Amino acid sequence: MSTVVIIIIAVVVVAVLLFVARGVIERRRVARERLRTRQKAEAEGHRSMAESHREKADELQQAAEVEADRAGRHEQRAEEVRPD
Repeated sequence: MSTVVIIIIAVVVVAVLLFVARGVIERRRVARERLRTRQKAEAEGHRSMAESHREKADELQQAAEVEADRAGRHEQRAEEVRPD
C-alpha cells in the first residue's frame, strides 16, 4: 500500500512540475516575442532616421555646391574688377 502512495505522490509531483515548467516556458516565449517586436520597431525607427539624415545631407550638399559656385562667380568677378 505504501508503494502505491509513493507512486501517486511522485506522479502528482511530476504533474505539478510539468504544469509550472509549462507556465515558465510560456512566459519566456511571450517575453522573447515582445522583445523581438520592440527591437524591430526600434530598428525601423533607426532606419527611418538614417534615411532622413541622408536626405538632409544630400540637400545640404546640394546647397553647399550652389554656394561654392556662387562664391566662385564672386571671386571671378572680383578678379575682373580688381584694379591693377
